[in-house]
Amino acid sequence: MSDLSPREHSAAAPQMRASDEERDHTAAVLADAYAAGRLSAEEHTERLEAAYSARTRGELAPLTADLPVPTPGANLVSPADNAPVRALFSKVRRSGQWPVPPRTTVRSQFGAIVIDLRQAVFTRREVVIEADSFCGKVEILVPGNAQVYDTGTALFGKRSQHGRRDEGKGAEDGPVVRITGRSVFGHVRVMRSYKYPWRDGR
Repeated sequence: MSDLSPREHSAAAPQMRASDEERDHTAAVLADAYAAGRLSAEEHTERLEAAYSARTRGELAPLTADLPVPTPGANLVSPADNAPVRALFSKVRRSGQWPVPPRTTVRSQFGAIVIDLRQAVFTRREVVIEADSFCGKVEILVPGNAQVYDTGTALFGKRSQHGRRDEGKGAEDGPVVRITGRSVFGHVRVMRSYKYPWRDGR
């Protein structure tokens, strides 16, 4: 296994095809820079799109050339971002430009949780959301170009998806959202477009 960092790999072999791991690493560096205020929201979005559409290491290198080199082995995703999202007899909503960790755990018991990914910062191309609902509701709002795979189970409950994936330009670069977990006497719902979101209390 090579000891070179992803940035050194890019400089050493710029024409080499980039791997998913290298794209994900670049995305994590960009998310860290955005969180630190080194990039504006517009700059971060533009570079993130370029990272996931890059075909070679040479195309990845310029995206982080003006950013600090991460310490080897550093965790670029804040541990706080991995904290479970819980709603117990309450309503919780996570939205805006928040960094999505590789795995998010959601627990709703007699409550409602809305996870809005439409403007979120994906630190990885593929993320997993473990959505558990017990006598409660979990609603996950995804970008139009997201690929969604729900492999969760339901017992006296329901899991559903609404809205069609946007197959237009850039669809192939959309994030992959894998949803697991269990719905017991509850509902886990994935939405791309909607009229009556739970977040509005309807």
